[in-house]
Amino acid sequence: MDEKSFPAPWRHAWLLSLVAVVSCSSDDLPFVSGPLPEPSLATPYKGCTIVSVSPAEALPPHSDGAGGQGGRRAMLRHEADCLPDAGPPSDWYQPYRIAFEQEFTEVRQYPGGVDTWVGGETRFLDDSAGPNRQVQAAAEGMGKNCAVLLEKLQAEAAPCISSIDPDTGRQFQAAIDDFRGKLNFHISANGETQLAAIRMGRDQFCLEHWRMVQRQLEGRFDGCVVK
Repeated sequence: MDEKSFPAPWRHAWLLSLVAVVSCSSDDLPFVSGPLPEPSLATPYKGCTIVSVSPAEALPPHSDGAGGQGGRRAMLRHEADCLPDAGPPSDWYQPYRIAFEQEFTEVRQYPGGVDTWVGGETRFLDDSAGPNRQVQAAAEGMGKNCAVLLEKLQAEAAPCISSIDPDTGRQFQAAIDDFRGKLNFHISANGETQLAAIRMGRDQFCLEHWRMVQRQLEGRFDGCVVK
């Protein structure tokens, strides 16, 4: 095919496009980012079950130390139902719905390999900019499972122990009253996530404490133990 086969205007356009293709190098090609982390990559916090994951959000890349940009970063946020880490859970435990976040970095495992997303530590969502709240440790600041346990100890365990041995029953009731008396203070929290984390932590302390106390009842008072 010679140049006479093309009308003059088409021949001119064809030559321009040929020049553009020849002059284009790999450095001139636009960079196309790969996909952000999939929701399935979210890692649950200990004692938690993920119930929903928000789409990943791109974060500014780290500096490579030489004035350039390092690997890509992204953030995954999710909500989870969490139980206090205090041994095997009882069937009456109530979960906390808590928000979490996890940062991911895109890395290449070996030269010539494929870039993959590597997740960091799963942490409580930072809502520290939220309004500060003062809550009573004996009320809202108490872990909700601790509150349920104290009611069960008061209504079930104490009468059961007293029916077997009144002196031991009075000692047990005094221990409950002493525990409640030590909750006469306030807790400061910024945001609902921080408050939920504090309450779950107080749950853990309370449940572990009373599990240790009730362990002393095994044997004669075994039927009075709240499990």
